Amino acid sequence: MADNTGSVVTAISEERTPESSLLDHVERGTHARSDRFAVVINLSRLSPHNRQPHHIRIASRTFDTLLNSHDVQLYVLGNGDIVLMCKDVRIDDVDYMIDKLRTLFRNDPLAARGGAGGHEFTDWYDFEVEFDALFELTRAWAARAKRNAARSEDASAGRGIGTGFAGQPLDPYSLAKVDDSLSRLRIVELLREQPAVIVGLDGSEKILFREKFVSIAELQRRVAPGFNLVSNPWLFQHLTETIDRRVMAAMARDDFAKISGNISLNLNVKSVLSKDFQRFDEAVAEHTGKFIIEMQKIDVFSDIENFTYARNWLRDRGYRVLLDGLNPLSLQYFDPGLLGADYYKVAWGTEFVETESKEAHAETAALVEKIGPECFILGRTDSEGAMSWALTLGIRRFQGFFIDRLVKRQAEKAMQGRK
Repeated sequence: MADNTGSVVTAISEERTPESSLLDHVERGTHARSDRFAVVINLSRLSPHNRQPHHIRIASRTFDTLLNSHDVQLYVLGNGDIVLMCKDVRIDDVDYMIDKLRTLFRNDPLAARGGAGGHEFTDWYDFEVEFDALFELTRAWAARAKRNAARSEDASAGRGIGTGFAGQPLDPYSLAKVDDSLSRLRIVELLREQPAVIVGLDGSEKILFREKFVSIAELQRRVAPGFNLVSNPWLFQHLTETIDRRVMAAMARDDFAKISGNISLNLNVKSVLSKDFQRFDEAVAEHTGKFIIEMQKIDVFSDIENFTYARNWLRDRGYRVLLDGLNPLSLQYFDPGLLGADYYKVAWGTEFVETESKEAHAETAALVEKIGPECFILGRTDSEGAMSWALTLGIRRFQGFFIDRLVKRQAEKAMQGRK
């Protein structure tokens, strides 16, 4: 791989991994060590709730300005660590960007300056002084990545995909086969629903909406055993658009006059602007007010112009719009209220409360107030503690496994009362 300024290495394939590419980069510096250094950002040492894939993606984007203006390469390793390889770059410029990243994880013990538990947020390697140590470290990383890849391949061949998203990476040929299998499958068999509720001042729960969605894990088991449907984000995007078409066609056949309550559908921006959605819109006719259209943050940000058009059109037709896929880290980057949605779904995480100071709690309260408590939905509510914390901030709209249990218990009580 050429030593290009500002390149980012994140792709993993059978032959190349970020670790092996990084090792190549270090080897090329054996006889040209002047003005070169490496920085390892130890995100793998963060608390588990702070090192989710979306956190790593956001962290890597922090360095975009540095990559575009300096001779710097960035590698995202399989364990989530980020490695910066720098040539003829001022240390202060790199340190400034790392300090910005550190503030994103300011509630994590590792991000405290000076480290925590004997660990540091970053490790620095000067090529002229510490080259041998860096070389041995990158060799160990490359060997580990190779062993992990071999184990994954063995697991895929022997046991299928298991309970996660293991299996062979999706490619255009296998995607065509998945599309064909999906076209012959009754999509309603894969449709699941999850309720969202409003909690009243008296503690009672009322259904806000029921989200209809296709379980990707179940889809993988049914139509693509042995393949990882989420391995390639662009091919997965195509797959979700196919799913959107099938779901809209299936939903359009329902009699909405007989359906009480609100329904939410998770759709791509592109799907909302398609002829398939126009046909769906014609079918639901005067019942558009029952529908909440959820769109993912990543999809929205990739095409703000089309999202704005789709949002305005939907609201004019009587639909409501929900922005999904938000998390506490991403909310530090933008004011979600500027996107003009009716609801904002923010995923619960223990980072809301772990090491939370009074100042951090006040910041979250201000954020909820800015969005509007009536628009704020706490997603992935998995415990009574999560709900209790949210209620102190005026949040009364929830979705998640804990809510599933509450609704089920409420339904059982109602059934017993009828008996």
